Amino acid sequence: MKLLAGALLFGFASLASAQNSIIVGGGATLPAAGYGGDTSTRLQGPLRADTTGDGTLLGEYAKTQSSPSNLRVSYCQTGSGGGKNILAGNQLTAFAVNANCVATPNPIGFGATSLGETLAQPHFVGSDSPLNSTDLSNYAAGHTGITGAQPVQIPSVSGAIAIAFNKLDTTGNPVASLALNETQVCKIFSGAIKTWQDPALASALPSGVSVTGPITIVYRSDGSGTTFNFTNHLSKACGATAAPPVGTGGNGVATKFKTDQTFTVATGATPAPTYFSSYSATLPESGNPAVVNGISITDGSIGYAEAANVAAGFLTFATVNGFDPSNYGATTLPVTVNFDQIITGVDGNGRPTLAASGLTTQCIGLVNPEDYATSTTNYPIVAVSYLLGNAKSNGLDVGQVRGVLFSPYNSTVKAQVNTIGVAGAGLSWLSINGATPAVIQAKINSCVN
Repeated sequence: MKLLAGALLFGFASLASAQNSIIVGGGATLPAAGYGGDTSTRLQGPLRADTTGDGTLLGEYAKTQSSPSNLRVSYCQTGSGGGKNILAGNQLTAFAVNANCVATPNPIGFGATSLGETLAQPHFVGSDSPLNSTDLSNYAAGHTGITGAQPVQIPSVSGAIAIAFNKLDTTGNPVASLALNETQVCKIFSGAIKTWQDPALASALPSGVSVTGPITIVYRSDGSGTTFNFTNHLSKACGATAAPPVGTGGNGVATKFKTDQTFTVATGATPAPTYFSSYSATLPESGNPAVVNGISITDGSIGYAEAANVAAGFLTFATVNGFDPSNYGATTLPVTVNFDQIITGVDGNGRPTLAASGLTTQCIGLVNPEDYATSTTNYPIVAVSYLLGNAKSNGLDVGQVRGVLFSPYNSTVKAQVNTIGVAGAGLSWLSINGATPAVIQAKINSCVN
């Protein structure tokens, strides 16, 4: 059933007997700069209600609350895959809301205990990779015995995914720009262009610049919504030239990409032919900030990360088809949401397939990845990020859970946020076709209990 996108929301589950002073969440790294500001550490916050001039989504939401007056909201950057595993709650030896949020390659917790809270489940989760059939099965296995238990999912923001690079020319000076066309993007990430001196890359380099050496592909090693959305673009833009369902309507340069949150799967680790094995060199990193750091210290590297992280790391990034990701943010992205649908896999062209979730509560909302896979009028590589939560067992925190989930549509909060929705932020607000903020709030109140 296709309905208005805005009406979905999720709740969190704390099973608390008393209202918590800290609302605990985490997950996707792509929107983290907008949600919590500083991305230099895994754990952001807890952002305080009495903080002034914060400008972040979660910080400004906390400032609107009078009860409890000392409300804090925290966000741990685990990546989308880790966040969904914590939401599922059935992999407690590997992923748990109470486990520490530490700067390890694969963080496994949101750090609730270190924040003075012990929770049965997280209050909320951020994910750029929407719920799929495996996620639903995991969630059901982790919430047996709770009547009406199900995840809730609503689109929150969109973000530009930049292609960042680090290369010294033959005189030892940094290459200042890279103007890629779509064919070059497809060839670099399929391994057809392996070296900086490849003639197929020459037109992207500044005039008169001479470069040589292998290209190192820096990629996300963790389950990543950034990877999901980046490969959503590659599988569309680089795919077969025929129109769907025979092809993707792409340029036909690299037809084996798959849309997936795991980069090695998306680049065809199996079966052959593989793109991943065609690279000259690779560097795996966990989280967008780590990708940015890996590129910054590796001459000859090219990778992908959220535009806000790239800007914060002072990295040089490529334009794509003449569009600059640093301009992204000021224009609201309109979306339409399919309710009660999930991702079930990919088709023969590597494109995401959608099917009914088996739930009919209309608390799971999905923007079809086809709708934003590429663009000829704007920067073409973007992500849609979601907020996720629990429909049941939110206890006395239910009001705060509803408030956090509604915050991307709360005009009072949005008016004070400067990390989303302005040129250069890398993150933009969404507008849900046909759904007013009042409709979205009503949906949240219905779904989160």
